[in-house]
Amino acid sequence: MQDIHLIVHDPQLEQALLRLAKQHQQNLQDFVMTVLARYIQENEPVASLNIQKLDPLQHSQAPTQAFEMMESGLVFSDIDDSVDFAKKLRQQAWQRHE
Repeated sequence: MQDIHLIVHDPQLEQALLRLAKQHQQNLQDFVMTVLARYIQENEPVASLNIQKLDPLQHSQAPTQAFEMMESGLVFSDIDDSVDFAKKLRQQAWQRHE
């Protein structure tokens, strides 16, 4: 851990830092550290993610159930609880890939 001492020679900059620290409800030291951390995060190159590319032909499945047109003309209009329906679909998808 490094100990950093900062001397601000510009009174306008000092007042602006104090005002912004007060607006963010932080003391000056914490505010300066927050600003520095944000600056570094924005300017540091992002580490590349290594995501495996999947072949869609090997990892997809064609629908096997025919959809029927409802009286209202809307597919899935018979589903009362969409949360429960989505939960069951996710469970079925995980069971397929196990």
